[in-house]
Amino acid sequence: MTDNASTDRCYCGCRTVTGYGRAFAPGHDKVAEAAYLAVHHNGSVAELLRSKGYGPDKPVIDAAVKAGAWEKCDHCDYKGAPGSIRNHMAKVRKAENSQREALERSVRALGGTWDPSRGMQTLRDAGYSPSEKYVRAVYRRLAEDGLLEKVDDNRAIYFVTEK
Repeated sequence: MTDNASTDRCYCGCRTVTGYGRAFAPGHDKVAEAAYLAVHHNGSVAELLRSKGYGPDKPVIDAAVKAGAWEKCDHCDYKGAPGSIRNHMAKVRKAENSQREALERSVRALGGTWDPSRGMQTLRDAGYSPSEKYVRAVYRRLAEDGLLEKVDDNRAIYFVTEK
């Protein structure tokens, strides 16, 4: 960012006094950005990106990750600024916890034999989109906790144990 120590006025040109080290009054960075796009790129972000060599086949998002300015989520293809990744991961953990809890409640309530397809269907019925890998991992945790017992050494088939 440009050093604003030499001036105390907003860079958008409104002449609002800004705090030390601040280039813009609150929200005025977006005003200046829109004005810049209007003057130099016909008001089009797409035109700005094209002028810098980015587009559908060369995403600017990938360039931001490669430059180290953005990050990629370890669990999916989401990419964003570090703060966005933290928010995204909080949502992922919350969803995983609620999925796991929903599956555990169903296992406890219904009992019987559980294979990945039954767990996936149970979670789909509850509004989730689970993967088989995820369901298997939940079963392993439930087996470690003593709720399930694996009944087939070659397949992920578990039986609810009496507690």
